[in-house]
Amino acid sequence: MHMKGIDPNQPITYRHSSLRFFEQGERHVDRCCPDDVLLLVYSGTLRFTEDGVPIEVAAGEYYVQHRGGEQRGEHPSDEPQYLYVHFEGIWCEDGTAVPRRGTFDHARLWPLMQQLDHYSHNPTTRLERTAVFLQLLANLYERKRPQTAADTMAAFLETHLEEPVSLDRLAATFSFSKNHIIHLFRQAFGTTPVGYVNTRRIQKAMHLLESTSDTTEAIAERCGFHHYSHFYRLFVRQNGLAPAEWRRRQQRYPT
Repeated sequence: MHMKGIDPNQPITYRHSSLRFFEQGERHVDRCCPDDVLLLVYSGTLRFTEDGVPIEVAAGEYYVQHRGGEQRGEHPSDEPQYLYVHFEGIWCEDGTAVPRRGTFDHARLWPLMQQLDHYSHNPTTRLERTAVFLQLLANLYERKRPQTAADTMAAFLETHLEEPVSLDRLAATFSFSKNHIIHLFRQAFGTTPVGYVNTRRIQKAMHLLESTSDTTEAIAERCGFHHYSHFYRLFVRQNGLAPAEWRRRQQRYPT
């Protein structure tokens, strides 16, 4: 039966969540998941079939997989980066439903996505994790605000994190002066484009440190840092720990 989405007037139960990064050529897992799964893709494209129907979720899009549906990774995905959330909701055809599929404002929702991932990998209560998840759903449910120029540029940077940051390139691509671009970023995100990219690179490095056995040097290079000393300084500034020590502490609290 075709369902429009999740009923916002019925109980919604949070299970677990995490940010996820696909390697080149990686495919979606074949499964019949007992949970509903919210996928918020912010880079690349996630591909799978659900009950035989091909699905593509591109950067800036979200999709809710129905529990009990058969998902198969018949084709490689395009190195997607996304947040997945396992939960249980009541599905409905009512026009008031949280839509099963749509777009989302990554710049606006990223702090909540990051917070939910952090809560999920550290000792926190289910109440805290559920509260953040419900905020995410509420943002998907409400009418979207118009996308700003800063949002558009931030989305562009998300797809070029491994490349050198260049105000000249942003100015040429979006036809703004460099000073105006800096003003827009400070107004929207409280930092410059370079600061925005560095923060996002460190966040990616944190997940690679936790989810892979790659060396810290290899991870720094993979995240766009071509000088390890620069990566090290920024990581310590943001987390208060050296990368190797941060990794050891995370491993003490497996999820």
